[in-house]
Amino acid sequence: MFIISGNHGGIAELVENADDWSYSHRIGNGELSDKKQQQVINNAFWKLCDTPKANKESQERQKAWMEMAKQKEEAFLNLNLK
Repeated sequence: MFIISGNHGGIAELVENADDWSYSHRIGNGELSDKKQQQVINNAFWKLCDTPKANKESQERQKAWMEMAKQKEEAFLNLNLK
C-alpha cells in the first residue's frame, strides 16, 4: 500500500494506532478473559482512524490558509477599487 500525504503527523498517528491495534491482539499473554481481551481489541479498533493531534494540526493549517486567501482577496479587491 502506498500513501502520499503532506500530513506527516497524521500518518504517524495512524501507524501508531495500527500498531496499538495489532498489539491489542497479543496483550495479556492469555491472562485476560476472552471478554476482556475482545474489549481491548474493540477499543483499539475504534481508535484506528482517530487522529486528534493530526486533526488539530490540519485545522490550524486550514485556518491559516483561509486567512491568507482572505487577505489576498482583500488586497486584490483594494487594487481594483482604486
